[in-house]
Amino acid sequence: MRKLGLLKAAVLLALLAQPVWAGAAEDQVLAAVNKARAGAGCGALTANAKLEAAARGHAKAMAEQNFFSHSSKNGGKFSNRIKAQGYRYSKVAENIGAGHASAAKMMATWMGSSGHRKNILNCGLTETGIAVVYQADDKPLKGQSFAMKYYWVQVFARP
Repeated sequence: MRKLGLLKAAVLLALLAQPVWAGAAEDQVLAAVNKARAGAGCGALTANAKLEAAARGHAKAMAEQNFFSHSSKNGGKFSNRIKAQGYRYSKVAENIGAGHASAAKMMATWMGSSGHRKNILNCGLTETGIAVVYQADDKPLKGQSFAMKYYWVQVFARP
């Protein structure tokens, strides 16, 4: 029985270690998030198209406009991006990340950060939208010596 559990864990890690161009990176993140939530006694998050659109729009903006922030270049907050998609929420949060080419690396970074981990393991949040955008000709952000190229956004909400 223990060997079967280890085999399942190895398969999951192998899937998560795939580079984003290998397939559904967003699905890989959602699977890892829901596994972490289950371990913390939380219900699984369900994907929501409006939240995904909000996440994708912000990831695309960061990649194309060469910035990294929860606020848009014009100062807009993530909650406004979610509202603009027509999603009405009672609770909302956001994780952003950059520079990681795989879902596993992005998840490890988020789970290693207390604020990001708190969002992932918040049992009061029930829906999510996840996006990663790759910018091949990305330029280094101010103060960085290398280009991030991969921009990740995960928004969490409760209707």
